[in-house]
Amino acid sequence: MARRTEEPTASVGQVLDVSLESRMEQAFLDYSMSVIVGRALPDVRDGLKPVQRRILYSMWESGLRPDRPYRKCASAVGEVMKTYHPHGDSSIYDALVRMAQDFATREPLVDGHGNFGSIDGDPPAAMRYTEARLSPLAMELLAGIDEETVDEVENYDGYATEPVVLPARFPNLLVNGASGIAVGMATNIPPHNLGETIDATLHLLRRPDATVDDLMKHVPAPDLPGGARIVDGPGIKDAYVSGRGAITVEAVASTEMRTGNLPRIVITEIPYQVNKSALLERIAALVATRKLEAIRDLRDESSRDGMRIVIELKRGEDPAAVLAKLHKLTDLRTNFNVNLVALVDGAPRTLGLRDVLLHYIAHQREVLTRRTAFRLRRARERAHVLEGLLLALDHLDEVIALIRGSASAADAREGLQSRFGMSEVQAQAVLDMQLRRLAALERAALEDEYQQLQETISGLEAILGDQDVLDGVLTEELKELKRVHATPRRSRLVAAGIEAEDLLAGGSQAGFEAQEVTVMVTRGGYLKPMARRRTTPTHKHPNDPVVAVVRATTDDTLLLVDATGQGHRVGVGDVPVVKPSQRGTHVGGLLGGGPNAPLVGAVPLSDEAGLTLVTVSVAGQVKRTALSEFAEARQRSLQAAGVKAGDTIAAVTLARDGDHLLVAHDRGQVARFAADDARIMGRSAAGVAGLDVPAGAHVVSLTTVPGGTDEGEVLTIGTDGTAKRSPLEDYPVKGRGGKGVKAGPDGLVWCGVAADLHLGGDTPQRLRPVDVAEARRSGRGLTLETPPAGPGAAEVETTAPS
Repeated sequence: MARRTEEPTASVGQVLDVSLESRMEQAFLDYSMSVIVGRALPDVRDGLKPVQRRILYSMWESGLRPDRPYRKCASAVGEVMKTYHPHGDSSIYDALVRMAQDFATREPLVDGHGNFGSIDGDPPAAMRYTEARLSPLAMELLAGIDEETVDEVENYDGYATEPVVLPARFPNLLVNGASGIAVGMATNIPPHNLGETIDATLHLLRRPDATVDDLMKHVPAPDLPGGARIVDGPGIKDAYVSGRGAITVEAVASTEMRTGNLPRIVITEIPYQVNKSALLERIAALVATRKLEAIRDLRDESSRDGMRIVIELKRGEDPAAVLAKLHKLTDLRTNFNVNLVALVDGAPRTLGLRDVLLHYIAHQREVLTRRTAFRLRRARERAHVLEGLLLALDHLDEVIALIRGSASAADAREGLQSRFGMSEVQAQAVLDMQLRRLAALERAALEDEYQQLQETISGLEAILGDQDVLDGVLTEELKELKRVHATPRRSRLVAAGIEAEDLLAGGSQAGFEAQEVTVMVTRGGYLKPMARRRTTPTHKHPNDPVVAVVRATTDDTLLLVDATGQGHRVGVGDVPVVKPSQRGTHVGGLLGGGPNAPLVGAVPLSDEAGLTLVTVSVAGQVKRTALSEFAEARQRSLQAAGVKAGDTIAAVTLARDGDHLLVAHDRGQVARFAADDARIMGRSAAGVAGLDVPAGAHVVSLTTVPGGTDEGEVLTIGTDGTAKRSPLEDYPVKGRGGKGVKAGPDGLVWCGVAADLHLGGDTPQRLRPVDVAEARRSGRGLTLETPPAGPGAAEVETTAPS
């Protein structure tokens, strides 16, 4: 850069020769610094650019807070432009929209209502259509701003003031990241997990000499809004040490096998800042130019339940090889180039992870110090006033006489000051005191307030007098903020060096993730895995009712139990994922034949210690077996429960020690007893008496009460279509083998702990407990529009153990 020369100063009427080179150089430097400081780079203390800070502060001033109604974005943008940011409404609205997009911002600071754009690159609606207010976390950035915690400067026209920086009660620069291009420099900071960032901050508070390696035990990698996989590599540490580094991010993909052995790849998460629509266009172009000949179809099945890109492959193609090509040719694998540049004392600096946290801690110490000093001053001012009021009450008669004998309020004030040594503030407070303050209880309230203020003053003085106490306050506030606002990590951190070609059959390694599915198991032996949704679709085949609905992953193994007590192990990943309208796959094709009896239930296998398989027979025999006996077995089919002559298995469930069991038969009787009352037996044992079932009756349901608590409800369904919710405490715990208590009339279909139910019958339906009327155990409830089929025609939705 050319050397600057000092320009001569001119007086009025004097003409001076100025070097054009010098003038241009100075103008460019002024412009570049204006862009760097006033537009493009965030402040290390609050992680915000000026326009973002002005938006949040203006919305706070306007009352657009989380506990108040949404207001039009046009209103918020207008207030910001009018008072703080005279640079055009489009730049303000663009910044507001970005702070509201959950796919662009890890922790949105604006709670948007309306169309704020999409990951496909769709633009947001015009500001006159959208509404917004501050998010709860944004309030933490602004907390204490009205307590003189930060400096303020005049706005652009001098009619108002604005904060130089926000108090920022959490490390927003790391949590939400930033990107911007200035003159001659740029910043690109990835988002991080709020809880992990706070943990690293707390560790640095405790150990000021902590190294980057120490901090990376708490912050192992960024945490991106859309999830995806981050490949562990040297670029992460480079970014945290020097502020510069490349981080590899991959899409999350799983494999499915369609009917006819047609493989496909399902993508549920894509790298950060990748446009989904452009990604699909890129893949389609590769197929059209025959650079990816293995792909036969490409669909976007994304919905509000989540992202789902389906890539159909030709028969015989290897999904791992195709995924490897997609990683090389598309943005399914990208590099995020970290450039951690932020403003420190108004100047741009490249920082590492430790530097950022140290500057944040210094800012928080200053904020807490100023907030404490403000509160201390207010407390002392109030205590000073109370001292005057209490002094006046101690000399009440004399004070009244002095005021009555004064010619004016000013004379009375001067008299109080000279007679009792009060300050002007105290004397004015005495004159303003209401007559009700003269009551004995009011005086006691003043004394209590004064004592509390003295304790508050002592505590505030201790904070200002000892940095360890100050750091203790900061630590507790950060812990509370983490408890309230932290969310689980979204981005998985995977080891480097795993390539897609290393995919194992039936596994979820090498670029593939286990897909979350909901598996319906029918009495006739059909398995129907479906892509996981928030609401499971209704089973559409009335002649073959469901006996189990299990939320699992394609890595899980199910144990199917039939009426004869035989168990059949089936890997979920071996069953093609289908649409809800399809029938599914018959288990006989997976087992090489069988089962020879109707299925009565299914549970996901786990080697968790203490988890047991519970079966109940039609005659009420209950048996528990350690689930590990089935999880560790090698054979596909094995005995799950012994059955006495003339008896069959009616239902199965999972239970732990300490749980309770609810068993019901179709005559309306329900027994509740501790699972521990049925000791754990071998696989071939027939069990012990659980419920006394009269002749001609049949057990219809078996459910678990987790933890044996009385908190919760019991859902009861009858063949006449009646349904009700009753308090769990209405069903007392008794010993097993008894007759139980009456829960409804004859014709009971199901009775168990309230959960979503899938009902069979002429019109299969899904029943939510919230849609059922509350009633006591002896009450009737409401009548469903479509009555379910006979006993056993209902099944609760369960989740595989984690």
